[in-house]
Amino acid sequence: MNRPAAFATLPSPARAVRMVQRNMLVYKHEWMTILSGFFEPVFYLFSIGLGLGAMVPTVEGISYAAFVVPGLLASSCLNGAISDGFFNIFFKLHYQKTYDGILATPMRVADVAFGEMLWALIRGSIYAAGFLLVVLMLGAVTGPVLLSRWALLAWPAAVLVSAAFSASALCVTSFARKIQDFDVVVGLLVMPMFLFAGTFFPVESMPAPARVVVQILPLYHAVQLLRQLTTGLVGPTILVHVAYLVALGVAAFLVAMRRLERALIK
Repeated sequence: MNRPAAFATLPSPARAVRMVQRNMLVYKHEWMTILSGFFEPVFYLFSIGLGLGAMVPTVEGISYAAFVVPGLLASSCLNGAISDGFFNIFFKLHYQKTYDGILATPMRVADVAFGEMLWALIRGSIYAAGFLLVVLMLGAVTGPVLLSRWALLAWPAAVLVSAAFSASALCVTSFARKIQDFDVVVGLLVMPMFLFAGTFFPVESMPAPARVVVQILPLYHAVQLLRQLTTGLVGPTILVHVAYLVALGVAAFLVAMRRLERALIK
């Protein structure tokens, strides 16, 4: 039975997995490229969370290392998502013309978009899992950094965060016209989010107008979601953070899919 026209552009998970398999084959001999992105949040953890944290009193009643870990976990998800969602997809779309050949097969634009989002999600999830393993080993040496049994849900939550950021990166890439556009995105959005979205200090310490702006940013909601789980301070607002990330991911993916259809189907 044919699907209704309204659902004609929905991606096929089976075909989307083929894009993931292709990317796995491409990176088969370039695994160091993927591994290198894992180290940045780990370096921040040791230099700021432990080094600077030794000179910082408790923050919101917990150690500075325990405070900063969920922020760096969210940042590791962001790193993995934008590594593939920005530059790799842009080059495939505008320079390598990879998707032109793929669309000569039964694959459709929706399948390609979903497959690329899945690959970026997997990369961000791998970074998150590796970071959590480092945190667990660190806790065995320095004392607990994950303070609650709710932390068992930190990795599934990190997968949700990776999905939202992956879809967002794909959406941003669909609007980019030259590689220099990413300098603007990284300089005016990604880096300010990393510095001011609650990763290294409580957002409540900021002036009220700045706090309102920060609370709109997706990384803020990712950090707050993961911080509630790792510290055990879980409250009703966790549902707000989850709903925000789900809505962002779905909306960004739908926009990206439509934009890619216009770019690839002429």
